[in-house]
Amino acid sequence: MSNTATIVGVISVIGALILVTSNSRFRQLGFAKGLKLALIWAAIIIGLVLLIQALGLHSRQ
Repeated sequence: MSNTATIVGVISVIGALILVTSNSRFRQLGFAKGLKLALIWAAIIIGLVLLIQALGLHSRQ
């Protein structure tokens, strides 16, 4: 995946998370609990990316 596609993907995910959390119960969480959930999601996403790279799965070019 090119660097541009990676940057666009990261921005898209961040934007989607902001939209999801902007008007929901996530706003009622404290900072510590919100940070903990963000770190869990980051670990899941990074783990999946590393797994896909390790397995050699990629899109056709």
